[in-house]
Amino acid sequence: MIGKKRTRLIGLFILSDIIAILVSYFYSYVFRFYGYIIPIDPEKGIPPLKSYIVVFPLFLVVHLAIFFIQGFYKIKLKRTKIDDFFFITLNVILTIFMILAILNYLYAYSQGRAPLFQMEFKISHYFLAVYFVVVIFLVSVLRNQIYFFMKRRYARGLSLQNALIIGAGEMGRAVAQKLSYYKDLGFVVKGFLDDEKKPGEIIEVDGGVRVLGPIRDLEPILERNNISDIYVALDLNNYPKILEIFKVVHKYMVNVRLIPDLFQLLTLKARVEDLDGFPVISIDEPPLRGIMRGIKRIVDIIVSAFFLLFFSPLMLIAAILIKLSSKGPVLYHQERVGLDGRRFVMHKFRTMICDAEKQTGPMMCKLGDSRITKVGRFLRRFSIDEIPNLINVLKGEMSLIGPRPERPVFVKDFREKFPKYMLRHKVKSGITGWAQVHGLRQDTSIKKRIEYDFYYIQNWSLALDMKIVWKTLIKGFIDKNLK
Repeated sequence: MIGKKRTRLIGLFILSDIIAILVSYFYSYVFRFYGYIIPIDPEKGIPPLKSYIVVFPLFLVVHLAIFFIQGFYKIKLKRTKIDDFFFITLNVILTIFMILAILNYLYAYSQGRAPLFQMEFKISHYFLAVYFVVVIFLVSVLRNQIYFFMKRRYARGLSLQNALIIGAGEMGRAVAQKLSYYKDLGFVVKGFLDDEKKPGEIIEVDGGVRVLGPIRDLEPILERNNISDIYVALDLNNYPKILEIFKVVHKYMVNVRLIPDLFQLLTLKARVEDLDGFPVISIDEPPLRGIMRGIKRIVDIIVSAFFLLFFSPLMLIAAILIKLSSKGPVLYHQERVGLDGRRFVMHKFRTMICDAEKQTGPMMCKLGDSRITKVGRFLRRFSIDEIPNLINVLKGEMSLIGPRPERPVFVKDFREKFPKYMLRHKVKSGITGWAQVHGLRQDTSIKKRIEYDFYYIQNWSLALDMKIVWKTLIKGFIDKNLK
C-alpha cells in the first residue's frame, strides 16, 4: 500500500512539474515578445511561436531527466523547503545550459549545409531570463499545493489507511513516528499490540497511540477494525510469535511488513539492495552519496579556491608574524584520518613552539596550553590557523563542512572507547562542522563532539550545510575558550 501511495504521489509530482514547465515556457514567450517591457530588436522581429513549440519537448525531457537524476521522484518525498528550492534552482540552471549547448551545436552543425538541414533558430536570452524566474516559482508553488491538498484531504478523513503496529518497543515507536511524519501518505496508526504493555496504555508518539491489547488479540482486532497495513516490529527472540502472526494475517486482505531486528544496530541509514533477486541490507549508509556528493565537491572546489585568493593577504601577514615571533616553519603539517579511514597530511599555520611534543609525546591541546605562542593564541582564537586547510579542501582530502579530522594515534584510542566512532569517517572531514558551531572545540567533551558529528552525518542535507555556514559566519570562527 505504501508503494502504491508513493507511486500515486510521485505521479502527481511529475504531472505538476509538467504543467509548471508548460505554463512557464509559453508564459515566458508571451511576456518576452508581447509584454512590451523588454524592447524587440526591429531587425530580428518576433520569432514565430512554432519555432518555440518545436524546442519545448527538449526543455521538458531535460527538466524531467534531471529531476529523476536528482532523486525527486524516487529517494525522498519530503524535503525541507530550502532543499526543494535549491534542487529546483539547480535543475533550471542545468537545463538552460544544456539547452543552449544543444541548440548552439545544432546551429553550428547546420551552417554550410543544404537548405533542408540549415537551422536558423536561436533562442532568446531574455526569454530564458524570464523563464528562469517563472519556472522556479511555478514548480515550487505547485509542489507545495500538492502537499497542502493531500493534508487537507486526509484531515477530512478521505482515503485514510489504518495501520496496526505489533510491538510497542523502540522499533515500533520509530515506525509510528515515521507514519505520523509522512501524513501526506494518508496513514493513521490505530494502535499497538504488545504482550508487555497494559491494554489501554498510551504510548507517547505524536500525541499518544493506544495499546489495543496483547498479540493474541490480533484476529479479533482485525475483525473489528478496518486495518489495511500491519507492521511487525518484534525482535528475533519473538520468532515463534512472528510465525503465529503470519498464520493469522494471511487470512485477511492486509499488507504485512516486517521490520528486521537488525535495524536496532544502525547508527546511520540502511538500504536494501538486490543481489540477483536476493535482498541484501546495506547498513550504516550515509545519506550523502551519488549526485549530491558530486555537488558538494563542486561547491568545495569553487569556495576553497575563492577564499584562498581572498585570504591571501591575511595569510601573508600571518606568515610574517609567525616567522618574527618564534623559530621554526610557518606551516605545520600533521597526519590526520579522513574519508574511509584514509590518512592525509593536513596543513595549518604553526601556533606552537617547535617540537612541542618532543618530551610529552602526542597529546591534545588544552586550555591554557603553555606550548602555544602568543601569535599562535591569536591565530587560534580567530581560526586563522585553519585557513591553510583550504588547500586540503581543494585537493579533495577534506570538505568545507564535516567532522573535524583527528590524528591516527587518537583515532586508535577513540575507536576503542566509543562504539561506532569510525562511522565519522563515512564522510569527508571538514574545516567546520555541527559540533564546532555549537562551541565544541579544543578541550571539550569528545563524547559530545561525536554525538554532534553523528547527528550531522545522519541528517545531512544542503539546508543543514547552509545552516552550519551561517552559524560559522556569525560565531563559528571565534573560539571564546582562548583569550
